[in-house]
Amino acid sequence: MQNLQQDQHNPFQDGQQNGYGGAPQQSNPHAILNECREIQRAIDDLEGDLQTLQRAQRGFVNGNGASNREIDAMGAEIMGTYRSLADRVKRIKSKPEAGNPQNAPQVGNLDRRIKKAINAFQQQESSFRKEVQEQQKRQYLIVNPNATEQELREVSEAGGDTQIFQQALLSADRRGQSQSTLRSVQQRHDAIQQIERTMMELAQLFQDLDAIVVQQDPMIQNVEKHAEDTQQHMVEANVQLEQATVKARAARKKKWICLGIVVAIIVVVAIIVLVYGATQGWFVR
Repeated sequence: MQNLQQDQHNPFQDGQQNGYGGAPQQSNPHAILNECREIQRAIDDLEGDLQTLQRAQRGFVNGNGASNREIDAMGAEIMGTYRSLADRVKRIKSKPEAGNPQNAPQVGNLDRRIKKAINAFQQQESSFRKEVQEQQKRQYLIVNPNATEQELREVSEAGGDTQIFQQALLSADRRGQSQSTLRSVQQRHDAIQQIERTMMELAQLFQDLDAIVVQQDPMIQNVEKHAEDTQQHMVEANVQLEQATVKARAARKKKWICLGIVVAIIVVVAIIVLVYGATQGWFVR
């Protein structure tokens, strides 16, 4: 597996860059993007290492592959790489220029990528733990074929505690195979303990990454503020337009009602005039 090379700072190189007795040179404007690409490549290598570890874990479960000590060594090296990469990502996210329009998309993508890689390792360790626990149950059934579901559940929850197997071996009078069985049980117990420690550390790395929020560039903040204001203004304008439409409809309705009343009054007046005129003989020639 490939080891991640830590950042090395050469004081003589720094002196050449800054110039002793002279004006310091400007920093590389693409430094963050370059480091993001380096970390992305390191994560690619890390994913390959996880596949190698997974094959070793399957061999351990099947009893025909790597030993628990070898798996611990592989896992420790991978975990060290995770810690180093997470530290580098945290340093990048903490830099003010990480929120610049040029850097923000790549920094955000890298943050999601490292978290996805952490989740992948957690899921792999969780699957490995489940397989080891299932193997412990099968081993216990060999020692105690009449084991109940409750006993098997206790074996699984105990993480392969050797004391449970010792009692079962003594009860079954299988002293001849006790040493080899107990060694196997102890290895799986140690594997489960290491898995739990690894998963706890991965969870802490994830939380540490989440705790650092990239400070966005003021220009981006202004753009987002204007976008939010524009959105709010559009919502308010739509509300006002809808209210105006309702009022306009109500006004038109009132106009028609008023027109109807006027027409009705005219008709009534006309009828009254006609009736009165008829009684007065206005229309008689």
